[in-house]
Amino acid sequence: MARATGKSGDRPASAAVLVESKLAPPQLSLRLLARSALSTRLHAGLMQRVISATAPAGYGKTTALAQFVAQLEPHGITCAWLSLDAEDNDPLHFVRYVAAALHHADARLGRSALAQTDGGTMASPDAVVASLLHDLMGHDHRLLLVLDDFHLVHDDGVHRKLEWLIGHLPPTIGLVIASRTRLPLSLSQLRLRGELLELDASHFGLGLDEAADFVGRVSGAPLERSQLQTLHERTEGWIAGLQLASLALRESGDRGAFLAAFSGTDRDITDYLGEQVLDSLRPALRDFLLDTAGLDRFCAELCDEVLRRDDSHAMLAEIQARNLFLSGLDRSRTWFRYHHLFADYLRGRGKERPGEAARAICLRASDWFNRHRLPHEAVRYAFDGQDIERAADLVAEFSGELVQYRGEHATLLGWLTRLPQALVHARPKIRTGHAWSLVLTRRHAEADQELRALESACADDGDDGVRCVVEMIRCVYFALSDQPLLAKSASEAWLKSWPRAEAFRTGVVANVLAAGCSATDAFEQGLQALAIARRAFEECGAHYGLAWASALAMVIAMRRGDFAEAMAQARLGLATVEPSLGVASYAGSMLTLLAAEVCYEQGELAQAQRYLDLGLPFIDEHGLVEMSAAGYLTRARLLRQRGDLAGADSCLLEGESLGHRLRLPRLARILAAERCVLRLSVASLDDALKLAQSYGFIGHGGAAPAGAVAAEEDSVGLAILRLRLAQGGGAPVAGALNDALRRAQRDGHQAQQARLLLLRALHQQRSHDQALALRTLDDALALAARCGLLRSLVDAEPQLLDLVESIAARRPLAPPGADDYLRRLLAAAGRTPVAAAAPEPPHERSEAEELTEREIKILRLLKAGLGNRELAQSLFLSEATVKWHLHNIFAKLGVKNRIGALARAQEKSLL
Repeated sequence: MARATGKSGDRPASAAVLVESKLAPPQLSLRLLARSALSTRLHAGLMQRVISATAPAGYGKTTALAQFVAQLEPHGITCAWLSLDAEDNDPLHFVRYVAAALHHADARLGRSALAQTDGGTMASPDAVVASLLHDLMGHDHRLLLVLDDFHLVHDDGVHRKLEWLIGHLPPTIGLVIASRTRLPLSLSQLRLRGELLELDASHFGLGLDEAADFVGRVSGAPLERSQLQTLHERTEGWIAGLQLASLALRESGDRGAFLAAFSGTDRDITDYLGEQVLDSLRPALRDFLLDTAGLDRFCAELCDEVLRRDDSHAMLAEIQARNLFLSGLDRSRTWFRYHHLFADYLRGRGKERPGEAARAICLRASDWFNRHRLPHEAVRYAFDGQDIERAADLVAEFSGELVQYRGEHATLLGWLTRLPQALVHARPKIRTGHAWSLVLTRRHAEADQELRALESACADDGDDGVRCVVEMIRCVYFALSDQPLLAKSASEAWLKSWPRAEAFRTGVVANVLAAGCSATDAFEQGLQALAIARRAFEECGAHYGLAWASALAMVIAMRRGDFAEAMAQARLGLATVEPSLGVASYAGSMLTLLAAEVCYEQGELAQAQRYLDLGLPFIDEHGLVEMSAAGYLTRARLLRQRGDLAGADSCLLEGESLGHRLRLPRLARILAAERCVLRLSVASLDDALKLAQSYGFIGHGGAAPAGAVAAEEDSVGLAILRLRLAQGGGAPVAGALNDALRRAQRDGHQAQQARLLLLRALHQQRSHDQALALRTLDDALALAARCGLLRSLVDAEPQLLDLVESIAARRPLAPPGADDYLRRLLAAAGRTPVAAAAPEPPHERSEAEELTEREIKILRLLKAGLGNRELAQSLFLSEATVKWHLHNIFAKLGVKNRIGALARAQEKSLL
């Protein structure tokens, strides 16, 4: 129920440099070959949505794109660069680096997304991509994002996220994707619309003149034209082949003989590289190349440590001077990598050497990356070094950080598949991280199974530290699987058992308790729990936890019927997250989705749509039913208000399907009930009844199943009563309404009470008791005005609004502000308020004529000795409404207090 705040400043500087190395194109040599034809093609596609650059290894894709980027930046075109690797197969890891690349190019972009991914448990790839899109929508200049080495990313989840982003990019944003293989993306629509530029090996291969220039530079001397043509034909312009051949030519004493024997095939080039290039190097340099081939990226400091030497800087400088396929990865030329072909060859040669030396290098690399808090590389090299015990220890060490602070669930699950179960079971930290991951990715059945196993293990070994964490995760599991009673009892027990737990854990469980209290109507206890949560999260600086606390306070306020307080909590929460995480974030969306529902109810439709637009990209990510329901309900109601009934129904059906998929039946029923109400709103009673019968809301005879309304969520129970009322209902409906009103009053649900009073007034009007209907509606309006309800009345049946007009036209005396509320209400319904007739002078009417039946009933109850609270309970009113009625009674009778009112009423024989 929270997300911790990661503190990037705690990481060593070397870690930041390594991240930076993925975000910059390789450094370009001053003697780099100009590619005018390729450059022209790339510039021609500058305004395309996507440029696809696919060609086998060694065709110079990276270098060509780096040149392209360098040419664009002086012209004011922003370019972001991301070099991908195998670790980017985790969707959250991938989108985190995309955000970092955009932020590196323009500090205004990606800030919120990075705050989410750097900060804690509830980050999700969808939420981060949506946050990035929000930033990009506001970018008014041309920007290109280059994704290099995309062939290394094979995860389908990453592909789908990128497809979604491409489909929603604004016209100012372009994407360049370089890959050795065909892109695994659906780009046919872009192709049909002419928004895709596709380049392949035929575009990246060198022409004859370019080859002549290139070979001359690398080999040190130009070839004869016939020799050049032979070499070009055999390599087909393949740059890597030309470079390797040129290096071999530089060492060859007989160029003619070399070219006569050279075929240009991959195998032939590898043979010549080994025989004529690599073997010609001095042994120390050759050993350095072979020893470092297993490192994807490296710097001199890393090489010195893993190779136990102190001259790595000089070695790297010599390799670069010899044009041996070494690419600089950052502007300071600190980090490097070998070209993929060269690295593959070196690794193949390295297998001919003793295996112990290579394993030792991997394990020292694992140590270095571990000290620099880089878990992906530390674990990877432990696996490469075949030290599975060490890999398991590292996974245990990093699992909490990976899940709680980074949200990289796929990475953790991938590591677990490589570890023997015995090693996993022996390390509870791995299992708790796994359980966290399962809970937060809403894999409820698997999470429950893993938690049961951990609970059993804790009972056996008595490790309090592990038990504290396991019990905390169990609390969150109950909340996110929509089991509020269990969430409440489990979190109460946890807070008693662990009074000195870490602040973050205490805050998480206190938020769970608040959620359970809200769902079970223990509102005051819920507010006390939120006070504990806020103190804990302020102590540890967890802004996500504070956002959760504000969102839960909103849920409590809305359930109680205090929509003004709900909006105050929304503003408080948004002010907390905006500076650090951004409003367009998972944290912000909890608040904006709920705020959208509040604004809609209060009749602020434009503001509701603005909040909804901010929250919609995250709507399927929320674990609590209230937030997802708020988003789907508000979206559907806005669509209905605009006349798009089909769109509204589709929206509700989509949310209902989500509820079934996530095994959240309450969400599914809330949205299913709204689908029935939608049909009622367009006078399709038969369709509404058939749909309600299919859901089991009413029986086939038209009656609701026994206890149906009492057991349902407020909105579902209200929908069932509306359906029964639309059928005619009679006495059974009146009884059900009375029962529902008693429950709403008992539970403190004032908004529900107001809505039920509206239905009661409608029922009375249809029973031809106009006077009683008006009095009931009068009470409902007073309560609705205090709650801040507007659309609950506007979206109701037209007959109800007719009654409202009658009250507005005849009311002789109104409570403070009631006239303003009625005018707003009728205006929102598109009706013109009618001015009330001026009241007759007091001397022309008797007090008895002035008092309504309700007011006389109140006087009789006063005579029986009832106080305000007892009066409110007897009449199904709030105490404030009773006070308002008493105010009117006193004024009409010309008295100042109850005693005077009873005396005057007795005098006039009113009792």
